[in-house]
Amino acid sequence: MKKTGNISALLNKMGKNRNTVFLVMCLIVHIAYFSVFFIMGAIPLCFINGLSSVFYVLFLLFSKDREKSEKATVWAYFEIILFSTLCEIFTRNTFGFIYYVIGMVPAIFYLCPSYGKKRFIFQIFGVLSALMIHHTQILIPHSFFSQVFEELSPYSRIFNFINLIITLLTVLYTSFFYELELNMIKTELDYSSTHDPLTGLYNRRFLYDAVIKGEKDQISIVLFDIDNFKKINDRFGHDIGDEVLKKLSSCIQEGLNGDSLYPVRWGGEEFILYYKDMDIESAYERARLLCRIISEKIILPNKEHVTVTVGLASGKRAEFDNVVKKADEYLYIGKKCGKNCIVWPKNENEYTKNAPTVS
Repeated sequence: MKKTGNISALLNKMGKNRNTVFLVMCLIVHIAYFSVFFIMGAIPLCFINGLSSVFYVLFLLFSKDREKSEKATVWAYFEIILFSTLCEIFTRNTFGFIYYVIGMVPAIFYLCPSYGKKRFIFQIFGVLSALMIHHTQILIPHSFFSQVFEELSPYSRIFNFINLIITLLTVLYTSFFYELELNMIKTELDYSSTHDPLTGLYNRRFLYDAVIKGEKDQISIVLFDIDNFKKINDRFGHDIGDEVLKKLSSCIQEGLNGDSLYPVRWGGEEFILYYKDMDIESAYERARLLCRIISEKIILPNKEHVTVTVGLASGKRAEFDNVVKKADEYLYIGKKCGKNCIVWPKNENEYTKNAPTVS
C-alpha cells in the first residue's frame, strides 16, 4: 500500500509539473541526437540539436512557476516546428522529424491551458507547418545538401521509426496526464460537494444523500454546539474561531473514529455525530469522551478551555429529522441550564426541572 501511495504521489507531482517534465524530455532527445549525429559526422544536424539543447536549458532555467513553464512550452512548440523543418530539409523528409510537429498539435492544447483560444491559433500554425514540411522534398532542389542526405539516407528507416516512437510516447504522456488531471479534478469536486472546506468534516448534503437510507436501522444523533463561540470570535478574532473549529474536527477524528460514525458540520459552530446501528448508551459514552477531549485539547489564548453542550437522541433512520429535532431540543435545554453538559432521555427530567423560565 505504501509503495502504491508513493507511485501515486509521484504521478501527481509529475502531472502538476507536466510542462517541466515535457521540457526535460525534449532536452534529453536533443542531447541524444546531438551525440548520435556528432558520432556520425552529420555536422549540420549536430549543430541544430546542439543549439536546440541550449534553448531547452534556458527554457528550464526560465520555468520557475506554472505560468512561466507554460510560456516556455509555447516557445518550445515553435522551436520544435523550426527544428523539424530544418532537419527535414537536410534529410529531404525521410527521417520522420515531421512526426514531432504532428504530435505537438494536440499536445499544446493540454500543456498550455492558460492560453485559452490562442491554442487554436498555435494548432493551425502547426498544421500548416506540417503540410509545408511534408512538401520539403518537392520544394528543396535535389542538389541542396545532397552530401548530407546521401551519407544519412541508409539510416532513414531507423531514424524514421525512432522519431515515430518518440512522438507516440509524447502523445501517450500527454493523454495519460490529461486523464490523471481529470480524475484529480473529479475527486476534488466530489470531496468539496460532500465535505466542509474548513474542518474537513462531512456536510449536510452528504448526510442526506449518502447516509440516511433504510427505515428500520437504529441511529443515534449527537448534536453539539461550541459554548460562547460568538464571544470567542468577538474577543479573539475570526482566525482564532476558525482555529477552534479545525481543532474540534481533529478531536473528533482522533478520539471517535469508527465505521459507524459520520461526523458532520451541521452549520456554523453546530456539529452532528451520526451513529448508525448504535444504541443510545454507547453514543452517550462517546459523547462524554468527546467533551473531555475537546476541553483538554482546545485552549484559548487566555488559557480558558473550550467546552461544548450536547443534545443526544436516538430513533430509526426513517425518523432522522425527528431525531435531530429532539436532539436539538435537548441541546437548547442544556444551553439554558448553564452549558457544558450532555442532555439526553435519561437526564431530561432533571435538566427540564432545573431549566430557568423566561418571563
